[in-house]
Formats: sequence, structure tokens, C-alpha cells
Amino acid sequence: MRFERIFEDLEGRLEHHEQEELRAVSEDLARAERAQLTLADRLRGAGERELTVHIGADLRLSGVVQEVGAEWVALRETRSAQRAVVPLAAIGIVEGLSSRARPAEATLRSPLGLGSVLREIARDRSVVRLETSAGAVLGRIAAVGADTLDVLSLPTGESASVPGSTRLTVTTDSLLAVLPR
Repeated sequence: MRFERIFEDLEGRLEHHEQEELRAVSEDLARAERAQLTLADRLRGAGERELTVHIGADLRLSGVVQEVGAEWVALRETRSAQRAVVPLAAIGIVEGLSSRARPAEATLRSPLGLGSVLREIARDRSVVRLETSAGAVLGRIAAVGADTLDVLSLPTGESASVPGSTRLTVTTDSLLAVLPR
């Protein structure tokens, strides 16, 4: 009788240790999986949730994620319902982002790089406001290179080039956001 209690106690301890080991392994696997998630994965998982993206010290954009590329995100702005393109490297803080994520194969992933998206905007001849680390520029994107873009500035806000327009070259590393006018 006494041996039966000893064996039951040993079996109980063994079962408890196995459960604890399984829980620890599960937690380790979850942490390892979470460590591989990128900001792009998390943005793809945002769904229709409104986010506020903090870019630099003064720029805030609120909107819903429309599309996510490897190095950029497109937001449909809340106040204007227009599309803003933001390089992921320019994002400092994201408010409202859930812990959910979607892997790169998911539907919101765009195969286009940032340069392709900028060329698409240039083809549309849209007037945009470029927010850069050196300040804001209002104009039309004229050309997009590997690491720069040329902008025909519109210093007084006209919709067409006027005397005084300047062709500016902006480095893509300094680009914080491309906003509709």
C-alpha cells in the first residue's frame, strides 16, 4: 500500500515535469516565431484598424493600411481618404498596431519596391508633398533613380510649372513620406 502511494507520487511528479517542459518549449517557440516578424508583417496584419504613424518629430499620419511592400507602406488617410506612401525606414512609432501579423505571402504584400511606387506616382503627374528629413517639398515627381528622385517644385502651390519652379534632387534615404496635395 505504501509503495503504491510512492509510485503514484512519482508518476504525478513526472507528469507535472513533462507538462512544465512542454509549456516552456511552447513559450520558446512562440518567442522565436515572434522574433522573426518584421514591421511589414505586423502592418499587413492590421486589417481595417486605423493606425497613427509617427514620422520624425513632427509628422503624424492616421489611416488604414492599403498595401505593404518590402520597404514601404501605403495608408489611406483618415481625414482626406487619399493615399500616402511612407518608407518603412522613416517610421519611428506606430500607434494602434495589434500583435497580429501576416507573413509576406499574404494578400496585402506588393511585389513593387519603393522606386516602382514612386515611378507610378510620377507617371500620374500628381502634385505631391514630399516630407524629407531636410523639410517639405511641394511639386511633381519628374524622375526616379536608384537612390534619388527629381522633383519639379511648385513653390507657390500652383498645379502647373511656373517661373521659379526648380528641379530638386531628393535622396530616397531622406524621404519620410509622399503625401497627396
